[in-house]
Amino acid sequence: MHKTKEVRWFFRPAIKCVEEWFDGLENAVKQTRTDNYLKLKNDDIGVKLREGKVEIKHRIGTRAKGCVSMNLWGYYDDFIKWSFDANQKDPLFSQVLEGEYESWIPIKKERRLVQLTQVNDRTVTKSVSEDVPFGCQVEYSQIGLNGEIWHTFGLEWFGDHCLKLDEEIVR
Repeated sequence: MHKTKEVRWFFRPAIKCVEEWFDGLENAVKQTRTDNYLKLKNDDIGVKLREGKVEIKHRIGTRAKGCVSMNLWGYYDDFIKWSFDANQKDPLFSQVLEGEYESWIPIKKERRLVQLTQVNDRTVTKSVSEDVPFGCQVEYSQIGLNGEIWHTFGLEWFGDHCLKLDEEIVR
């Protein structure tokens, strides 16, 4: 279980300069996967099946508007997240992944990810596979739902210290 602070934007067309920024980053990775989201009536709780895990995300507090930089504003949410292994041999788990339940929605994602953290008072990039004590995960994704293509850009702060993003990173 861990806490995060997140800000995310959704939009239709791809943003070429963001793609190029990721292409030039050391330690950025590309991932393609399908996550299955449980349709719920409570916007403060999210449940998904991802890569053999069950993940639960609970919004705590109130959404707040704030600035990331002089040119970038958004709405911040605080979350508590849980993640645990699912029994992939369970027939019900397989049925959900095979689309046999309308209450589970498959979302195909093509993601670009990198972690930012501080080393010797400098902001550096790290692969998302590296365990770092605090930082910010940066994500740019193309998502497919019901034949529609959307894009999303998100920042997710984690750990005991809030990483202050350099102005040149978020301009």
